[in-house]
Amino acid sequence: MVSLAADADSKFAARSAIEALRAGVPNSFSVRAMGCDQPRIEMEFLEQLEAVAGGGAAEGLLIKGDFGTGKSHSLEYLREIALEQRFVVSRVYVNKETPLHDPAKLFQGAADSVALPARSGPAFLEIANQLVFNSQPYRDFERWANQVSSELDTRFAASLLLFEKCHGDHEFRDHLIRFWAGGKLPVTEVKSKLRQLGESYVPGYTSLRELAVQRLRFASRLMHAAGYSGWVVLIDEVELIGTYSPLQRAKSYIEIARLMQLARDPGVCMVPVLAITDDFTRAVLEEKGDFERIPALLQKRAGIGDTPDNAMAVAGMRVLADRGISLKRPDVNALDETYARIRALYARAYGWEPAASTMVRRELSTPLRAYIRRWITEWDLHRLYPQAEVDLETTVWHTDYSEDPEADAAGEEVPSDQSLIDDVLGDIA
Repeated sequence: MVSLAADADSKFAARSAIEALRAGVPNSFSVRAMGCDQPRIEMEFLEQLEAVAGGGAAEGLLIKGDFGTGKSHSLEYLREIALEQRFVVSRVYVNKETPLHDPAKLFQGAADSVALPARSGPAFLEIANQLVFNSQPYRDFERWANQVSSELDTRFAASLLLFEKCHGDHEFRDHLIRFWAGGKLPVTEVKSKLRQLGESYVPGYTSLRELAVQRLRFASRLMHAAGYSGWVVLIDEVELIGTYSPLQRAKSYIEIARLMQLARDPGVCMVPVLAITDDFTRAVLEEKGDFERIPALLQKRAGIGDTPDNAMAVAGMRVLADRGISLKRPDVNALDETYARIRALYARAYGWEPAASTMVRRELSTPLRAYIRRWITEWDLHRLYPQAEVDLETTVWHTDYSEDPEADAAGEEVPSDQSLIDDVLGDIA
């Protein structure tokens, strides 16, 4: 599906690919050069893209694989496919700054990492500038944003109206665009502008947690109205939620269920793709006892029996346990083909032909990343120190699911009335 473009014959492209492979951080050069031998994942992803582009809904996708088996490479490959299909794409890494249990930070991470097909300017500004107000897609979007059944905070509909009407006030329109991308709305100015248009404004009192979920829905529809096929959100290193406290894990499971639930809504033009380690179900859901522990924890906090959060947390755990597609491990022939391809790429990158490696191991239990780094390191040493004897040892890294208090502290709760505070303060902040 993704081909090596004209720039792949250049030394720069080849070196960029090699450096990405060496670091284990894939980029567009490395995935175009190497491809991705995961036909089931590619086929299911293309089917979901086609469904969303045609006005239907997606199911979301979960990719499973051990450390070093190519999860990140697969996500980068899917990113290239999505961009070719005119989807907006975000790549989010779960970490201390973007904890999965905090939807506001998750949305912000997705908004900040937006990539557009064939465009490189500020993403939401580019999207806003492509809106055509008298077009049918925009009018459908505007009608949806104003419907009570859409259950959107009133700020979204107000911002759309003002963006269309205040076409000469570029500074104010920039504020509106920043609101769509996760920023605060200048409420005092919004009220003033609406009064000038003879419109009233009823402020929204939505919590930041719920507002973040609404922003995902709104942004995906905004992108579609601007002429894009939809929004693909790639979320890597989901296994890090295993280091959270039980409560934060519970909240993470809720957000996973919510993402998949959003994807199934035909009114949301979004395809979420999550990547997680293959052993998460065994190590966290089973050995840490989350299947029993999390529902009991949520019931105890609520003081009653089953609650919506309880049901969502269970649904999120079931997604992780039952829905994933495991990465296909390369067989001996695929491993040899990968070796030959990287060797040729290395020769093009450095103008130096590597000798046949003495370290072509074929233990299929070894992660592919370990092979690749070993090959490249050996060639580096032979190229820079031709007379040296090279003897390398490879250590395979395993995921540690020990609870990390620092990871837990990164996601402090925001008061549920924070959005009310924002409205009261207006644009003071």
